Amino acid sequence: MQNFFDDQDGAGLLKNLDLFQFAVLNPQIALLSFLRVGKNLASQPKKIEDSQRDLLNRLLELQKSFVKELCNKEDDALELRYNEKSKKFEADAFENNVMLLFARKFHQTVADWLLDTLNEVEEADVRLVHSARFFMKQYIEMTSPDNFPFLNPRVLRETFNTCGENLTNGMEMLLGDIMNGTITTNDRRQFQVGKNIAVTPGKVVYQNELIELIQYSPTTERVFAKPLLLVPPWINKFYILDLNQESSLVKWAVDNGFTVFMISWVNPGKRHRNKGFESYAFDGLLKSLDKIFEITKSKNVHALGYCVGGTLISSFLAYLANPLCKKHPKARIESATLLTTLLDFEQAGDMAIFMAENYLEAISAQLKEKGILEGHVMYNTFSVLKAKDMIWRYVVNSYMLGKKPEAHEILFWNSDPTNITQSMQIFLSNDLYRDNLLKTGSLKMFGVPINLKLIKTPIYMVSMKKDHLVPWKATFDGIKLFTSNVRFVLGGSGHVAGAINPPSKNKYSYWINEKTFETAEEWLNSATEISGSWWNDWLGWIKSIAGELVSPAPIVDFIRDAPGIYVHDKILEPEHNAQDAKSD
Repeated sequence: MQNFFDDQDGAGLLKNLDLFQFAVLNPQIALLSFLRVGKNLASQPKKIEDSQRDLLNRLLELQKSFVKELCNKEDDALELRYNEKSKKFEADAFENNVMLLFARKFHQTVADWLLDTLNEVEEADVRLVHSARFFMKQYIEMTSPDNFPFLNPRVLRETFNTCGENLTNGMEMLLGDIMNGTITTNDRRQFQVGKNIAVTPGKVVYQNELIELIQYSPTTERVFAKPLLLVPPWINKFYILDLNQESSLVKWAVDNGFTVFMISWVNPGKRHRNKGFESYAFDGLLKSLDKIFEITKSKNVHALGYCVGGTLISSFLAYLANPLCKKHPKARIESATLLTTLLDFEQAGDMAIFMAENYLEAISAQLKEKGILEGHVMYNTFSVLKAKDMIWRYVVNSYMLGKKPEAHEILFWNSDPTNITQSMQIFLSNDLYRDNLLKTGSLKMFGVPINLKLIKTPIYMVSMKKDHLVPWKATFDGIKLFTSNVRFVLGGSGHVAGAINPPSKNKYSYWINEKTFETAEEWLNSATEISGSWWNDWLGWIKSIAGELVSPAPIVDFIRDAPGIYVHDKILEPEHNAQDAKSD
């Protein structure tokens, strides 16, 4: 990715600053984005004149509609409705207040004008405009009237009805969050990993410095001969795939006759700083495959990778398919399921904003000092990418309305971040997001070039229509990197809710299209929408290649009960030989 902030346009302002303190929303970097766009716009005086005239016209139209609405209001409609019996203001007492309505409409009018103006900047780098647009949207959401107590009708009503008790409670929660250094989004006291989260029965059957491998207990008398390995992202805990028993992909797969294995990645510390992509491939994926072959006696394994877990599986498949690969002929993957996985990082969405050189510069200090990128940095970054839902919603509900967040399994998992090693962070930001080496074929694993076109393995690729982390159109572009048989499915909702979508809940829909198209828009325009979960479609696809039904492999030799210890952030000391451990 190009560094847009060169010294000619004021990047020297960044010198001698501790950039890391602004690593998530850096105001200097945001300002420089606007300066570069502004410089481009300044060379187009006619465009500036048209833009100013456009704003004036929009404000005049707003004024006309406001006056018209005010004149049409009946006198009693302007009064605050108060219920004498309940001694409270009615639910819509402030909602229809014309002044509050005007504040919201004025904000929306100016916001639309700002974003439209950015879109019309000519001869500017697309990525530069994308960066400026991202920061502009952040400030638009931040300045929304709803985020100010005396402009938010819900807050006003609650303040009058509770005599300000909501603001007192909100201040207590604000002070608590300031002490904790984060915004509380859910009641974490209601969940405990291993008690009511990640409770599908199983055993840790293998362990090394990077992973615990979990084998789940069968629930059917017969199982498919070819087992299933789940490879979660190492930037989160694995139990997103094993939440409560109603939303567990693990339990659902086990109940449908699969012998399921799960990689639980260690939460790395300073001693793991040099563990990079090759280490995760060898000590994580390859070692898991070897152990699965040993336990099940199967010659093939189905692999499902979530997010960057799918990137790892794809790269490893290309490594195995290359004639130069002589080391691991026994590592046979029968099929690969890529769940919300980026392979072509050219259109990586808003996440790419944080992979610009200045941000990489900002986090390099922590990487050098601690050997890791601390989990809270990624957690804050993910929150900013969905600021309206993950930040401002709780600012209003908690600090202004005084309501404590409710318990929610996904938000509990989301607020349980993991660290990223120095080597892995450099690989993700430089090799994938910035240089897009996986697409160009310049990426190497153990010295072997990674060419995805060499893969002959059947692939099931599923993306989510509202995914803000891994845009589905970008994942669609990844299909072009394969020559093998790829089934592309588009699920509803977002990165997490759409992926964890059990059939029993009958939520959302998914889209399929048996035809091949060049662009994502063309594919979707003629796709068929099917009600229900994409899990059903995946099950029908994989059953045909899952092998015959056999007796399940017993779990005899194990280390400890699932969900293991790595998920609890416990890191074994270096001198402990974890690989040979047989019991706690």
